Amino acid sequence: MMDTITVRLPEDVAAQLEAERVSEEQLGSFVVAALKAWLMRRQAASTSRAELTKRPWSEAFRDSAVAFADQLLDENRALFEELARL
Repeated sequence: MMDTITVRLPEDVAAQLEAERVSEEQLGSFVVAALKAWLMRRQAASTSRAELTKRPWSEAFRDSAVAFADQLLDENRALFEELARL
């Protein structure tokens, strides 16, 4: 069972996170939420293979992650509002 992962961030992203003073706890919560959304999409797609082949996750961030992040925020607004209060 995998309960820990290590993510290597590009230097510019790490610098921006540090400049914004994003805590490891906030970042960890965001990553967990993103992974849950990704897993739910895969689970939903498993019932409909046509949906999965429409736009595979390998292409999700080809141009920009903005659309995905917006969708993730919309779907998890309560979670992120709670995180913002921490």
